[in-house]
Formats: sequence, structure tokens, C-alpha cells
Amino acid sequence: MAGKKTMKCLQCGHLTTAKKRNRYHFTECGLRNIYLNGISEFGCARCGEIEVVIPNIDQLQGLIAREVALLEARLKPEEIRFLRVHLGFSGADFARKISVEPETVSRWENGKSEMKLTFERFLRLMILSNAGPFREYDRMELFGSTDEKGRPRRNFTVRADHWGPGAA
Repeated sequence: MAGKKTMKCLQCGHLTTAKKRNRYHFTECGLRNIYLNGISEFGCARCGEIEVVIPNIDQLQGLIAREVALLEARLKPEEIRFLRVHLGFSGADFARKISVEPETVSRWENGKSEMKLTFERFLRLMILSNAGPFREYDRMELFGSTDEKGRPRRNFTVRADHWGPGAA
């Protein structure tokens, strides 16, 4: 169908209308500083429900995981949790894989203790070795601005269902 894209509202079944979203704060991934550009948002005129469609979510999650693993700063608790979940491990499974107690993983992810540098490097290596080919690009394009705590604000844009770094 040419023209506007539509889909049925998941709440009431009424037809919704799509519009491009310039910037979407993607908190659902578990990280506070991820923003997506160029995705579609479907709004329902009947019930007010808004659905955001994120294409190729696996590729996007891989891109985010790679970017987190490549950060020069030590990993924050939310980043440790994100990377573990991205690898498909429960807290207990991850603890077994790296020979620590599950409570240790929980403390790292809750900010109660700092992950030892050797474990952090291993976690980063697990991500980077699973990530597939890494594409170099201008990091300033991706990390051009920061959030309120000075952490890089990462922006990602979808183009033809393929995710890449996006302008800030």
C-alpha cells in the first residue's frame, strides 16, 4: 500500500497511523543513555495508544553491546547487566561460567561492589568476540553529546531496517 503505513492498535484494534520519530529514548534496553533515530511510531486516534516499532532489534542490541564493550571507562552496573543479558545468561549461569557466586554478580549489577578488572575485561571480550565484524566509524558522530552525568549519549538511527550510529 502506497502512502501512510498503518497497523491495528494492540489495545483496541482500531487502525493506527505511522509517523517517523526523530528521537526515541530507548530505556527498554536497560540503559539510560540510548537514543534511536528514524524509527516509526504508530498512534491510535481512538484510545491514544502509541506503539513504537524497532526493526532488526537483534542487530541493534549487538551494536549497543559492542559500543558499551568498547567504552574506555569502567563499566557501570547497568552496563554489566545489559552485557550479561545480551549474552543470554541468567545471573546464576553467568556466575557459574566465570566461577564466582551468584551473589557476586548481583552485587556488581546493583552497584554494591565493583567488578574486578579481569572479570570486566573478560566480559568485554565475550561481547566483542560474539559481535561479528566490527565496523570503524567516526566515534564523535555517535558520541557527540553527553547526558547529565557526563556519560556519552549514544544515538542510533535505522535506515532500511539496518541500525548504525546516528547523529546526536
